Amino acid sequence: MSTPHIVLKEEARMLGATQVMIGLIHCALGQLWTYLYVNHYDFFSSVYLPLVFLSGYPFWSCIIFIISGIFTIEVEKHPSRSLLMYTVWMNLSSFIATIIGIFLILFEIIYFLAKQVKEQWPHQSGILLTTQLWIFSILEMFLTSKVTKWGKKVFYTGNKHL
Repeated sequence: MSTPHIVLKEEARMLGATQVMIGLIHCALGQLWTYLYVNHYDFFSSVYLPLVFLSGYPFWSCIIFIISGIFTIEVEKHPSRSLLMYTVWMNLSSFIATIIGIFLILFEIIYFLAKQVKEQWPHQSGILLTTQLWIFSILEMFLTSKVTKWGKKVFYTGNKHL
């Protein structure tokens, strides 16, 4: 027996799981950045400013994305008005974190490309890691906006289910 609410509930759970996975991917990319930066500090110190890594974006965004994903999953399992409100707030926080991250990433890439220096493989690896962070940040931005839209709609209509 399929109703629109059941389909929407399953989508909310899947979106929450996707948010958790994106958070874990950000953490893994941050670990790779740490390894790259520590082992090749000489290459980065003079030419490439890894602003995204130095700001800690992969790590603090990881925590925010995972928490917002967990809230999204939990509100589907145990629907309550207060949990829904927390879910909307966490997804708004996640959305703001993605906007900050996207601007940091764009600034880093533009700053590096404007220098027009000869790229070495650590620089190319850094740009690749930063670009992957950018792609997953954009995906997270779309997911959080969708969950926030659904949550606000449910919260203001008085419905008990996502």
